Amino acid sequence: MDFQLAEEQVTVNDLARDVFSRNGDPQRLFDIEAGQDRFDRVLYRDLAESGILGLPVPEEHGGAGLGLWEIAGVFVEQGRTLGTVPLWETLVGGVLPLLRYGNAKQQAEWLPRVAAGDAVLTVAVDDLTDTRPYGARVRARSGAEPGGDGVTLSGTAVGVRSAHLADAIVVPATDEAGAVGLYLVPTAGVRRDTFERTDRGLASDVRFDGAAAGLLADGPEEDRLDWLLRQVWTAVAALQSGISQAAVRQAADYTSGREQFGVPIATFQAVAHQLADCHIDTEAMEVTYLNALWRETTGRPSRAAAHVAKYWAAEAGDRVARTVQHVHGGMGADVTYPVHRYMLWTTQLANTAGSGAWHLQQLADLVGEGEQL
Repeated sequence: MDFQLAEEQVTVNDLARDVFSRNGDPQRLFDIEAGQDRFDRVLYRDLAESGILGLPVPEEHGGAGLGLWEIAGVFVEQGRTLGTVPLWETLVGGVLPLLRYGNAKQQAEWLPRVAAGDAVLTVAVDDLTDTRPYGARVRARSGAEPGGDGVTLSGTAVGVRSAHLADAIVVPATDEAGAVGLYLVPTAGVRRDTFERTDRGLASDVRFDGAAAGLLADGPEEDRLDWLLRQVWTAVAALQSGISQAAVRQAADYTSGREQFGVPIATFQAVAHQLADCHIDTEAMEVTYLNALWRETTGRPSRAAAHVAKYWAAEAGDRVARTVQHVHGGMGADVTYPVHRYMLWTTQLANTAGSGAWHLQQLADLVGEGEQL
């Protein structure tokens, strides 16, 4: 395995770091949380103008034509500053399925708008059946026209992240023959019951009552939902890696400056050992998401690796967040102190697209089926 970044990937990471750091003022985060839509429009526009939103979009549609490996580094940088934009939802949940399975008309309609920052996409992946092959509770009914046109959806997709902002949602749905496909649903006229999440962002229960949808019908014949979930798990693991790395850095800075008995508390073994464990956890989180990423982008079997990455993101991310709050003492309990936001984001992501325990169960099932990890 080769995790060495190419020059192009390093350049993308540096660009993303610059954009997010310019918009990383904690006070701005508080102001955005107090807003109605919890969306940093300034940051989203900056991401578009810098070309980051167009990274996976082909050049003919105004993008750079890069892949998951390049955009994963952007999610790490987002996690470090808690940039409040639906980034993985749009790029991984929306753009990548459009690229792989969408037809030319669907791609021409949506991809240029995403690259320009004029559209937000999201994906419904938090309400799936628990066993393989994964099922979907939303139902699809075909109309009279062939090729995916005239399709309508019925049912409810629960807890769709940033659906209140989205111009369209990629929705897994079960058709009349029992097959699960991916459908692109414009949100105009779709009912969205919006609520606040643990991380103070917004999600919606999206109710489809004969909503018009376009089947993403092109591309390779494969388990499309399984492919989509692997991309999502890897992206979320990358995002959590950035969150945890930044939280540990803040804890190291705080304990190096906070003195007790005339010395920094970072010199106390009880503190140093806890933070050393956190550092080890962040290293494990990074190497497991990179392994999943490497396998996915080189055509190797990646199903188990994606589960491992998401498991480490959920379990180790939670350990890191709690330890960081603990070593901050009373400051860690202050909900207005920046480190508290890292805990909230971690708690939310730990249960996004499957909890750590759920992913561990999936790994056990794969081992039982004879798959090597």
